[in-house]
Amino acid sequence: MFLTIEGAVDWVFEPPLDASHRAALTSGNHLVCVGPPAAWTVASVLSRLPPASALDTPPVVVLAPDTADAADLAAVCSTISSLAPALAVTGIARAERLLLAGIARTVVLAPSDALDLVRRAVLKLPSTPTIALVWPEVMLAAGEGGTLDTLLAEAGAVQRVVFTATPDDLTDLVERHARRAPVAILSRPAAAPTVSIRYACIDTPRRSAAVRAVLDQWNPATAVLWDPPPYRLAGFAPQGSGDPTVLPFGETGERTADLAIATDLPSAEVLVALAAQARDVVVLVRSSQQPYLQRLAATLRPQRLPSEADRARNQARVLRDRLRARLDRGNLTGALSALDPLFDLFDPALVAAAAAAELTADPAVGIETAPSTPAAAGPAAASRIRVRLDQGRRDGLRPGDVMGVLLNHVGVAKDHVGRIDIRDGFTLVEVPAHEAETVVRGLAGASIRGRRVSARVERR
Repeated sequence: MFLTIEGAVDWVFEPPLDASHRAALTSGNHLVCVGPPAAWTVASVLSRLPPASALDTPPVVVLAPDTADAADLAAVCSTISSLAPALAVTGIARAERLLLAGIARTVVLAPSDALDLVRRAVLKLPSTPTIALVWPEVMLAAGEGGTLDTLLAEAGAVQRVVFTATPDDLTDLVERHARRAPVAILSRPAAAPTVSIRYACIDTPRRSAAVRAVLDQWNPATAVLWDPPPYRLAGFAPQGSGDPTVLPFGETGERTADLAIATDLPSAEVLVALAAQARDVVVLVRSSQQPYLQRLAATLRPQRLPSEADRARNQARVLRDRLRARLDRGNLTGALSALDPLFDLFDPALVAAAAAAELTADPAVGIETAPSTPAAAGPAAASRIRVRLDQGRRDGLRPGDVMGVLLNHVGVAKDHVGRIDIRDGFTLVEVPAHEAETVVRGLAGASIRGRRVSARVERR
């Protein structure tokens, strides 16, 4: 369940703009904002723009490095009433139709698409109150400098709000198109960072699945989820864990959570607060945000998340173990008789592969003509063996922790897990004998409650 957070870092929800910055926004003057290259920082500033009149269509044009950035920015802007609806331009024909209909309050697009729409007389930049240049240093590095100059010259004296993570790269552009603009420092990375974190490069649409994967891997008793505004800041604890329903955030002293997860690139201040809150921090970013993240952390280690290929390998390993156990039990005469006619038509290896594919598609499918015995009743009823884990009651281990890592990380079927016996310093888990080595291999690299697992087969 998600828990209430007290004492959230205030500036996360309100950009740190002083009187001169706010005056620039409200009076239509230019402004340069220096901060993390993340969509939430852009939306938090643009939300402070004054309400546009009905004649301004669209009130805000956002120039983004590419269509992927445009989609991220539009998704965040759409959650803010003064900026919604926001249109991410990914196709010229559709954008032309929607812009002519006048339904978009914010248009987010790459410079080349903006130039195309300007030439079609669909996007009229001189009548747009505000143009936001989002990370133009990336556009300049991609050779878009000439396109930017053309667009901004077309816009004339329209207000520019420039967002950058590396202002030194924009000296000439700011001098030409936003001269004497005040500079708002939204976040300043420390000269000597002290925070150690883990990170994973994940595309925005996969962030929710990645959060679940991180929680499955670490299996923390309590966790803090930082989902930047306009989303949420929340704590997490398993149902029935007995943990408090309120977690204080950002206070000094003892850390109150096992794990903190940032679903987007945080600011330096937020990262320090998360590290003070939790024993471990995992940050989910896009690959283009990684260079900035390196400026925020003293130690940056990759967090490997399970992929579809990993899950496929686990399933294949379980299937091989099942087949090996069935071969060890013998008594396959009936199955060979049923398959024998196919051996004259197909390679026996292909016949075996087809049988395995059918077994994978439906574990209940099988050929067994001999009378069943307890040993042949399947993996769940086969002889069991115990696997020993090096964590126990003193580590706060619970049966649900063990079951979670076996199901989600190793891929063991729930009905294959037998008795879980948690002792003071270790834990014994009963599994089918033919799966014991698979379980031990699968647990290598897994974590329970934020600590790496060491497992071995218990020999009686």
